[in-house]
Amino acid sequence: MRVVRTCHPEVTIILPTEKIPVRPGDDVRAMITPYVAIIRHALNSGKYGSWNGETAECRTKQVRHLLGQYFYFYSGSITEKQLNDLLDDLLYIHKVQFE
Repeated sequence: MRVVRTCHPEVTIILPTEKIPVRPGDDVRAMITPYVAIIRHALNSGKYGSWNGETAECRTKQVRHLLGQYFYFYSGSITEKQLNDLLDDLLYIHKVQFE
């Protein structure tokens, strides 16, 4: 892993032990809001990727998958439905604040 990181700095490798832990009682909204804003901006711009679908469900699922690369959600920290509702809120209701 060190060789890949040294020889290819353009490649981002995040090991499971390096993920940000989200434990029960943590303020999940405060933790993920900056990440959701950056992901949304990157996908909307089209420079770093694109949305896999046009529906809200597809976009929420895509953002949830990307967040899973950076965060480890411990059992009891947030349910899947709560996370989906939170992402819907961050992606669509407060969109103007982060662009």
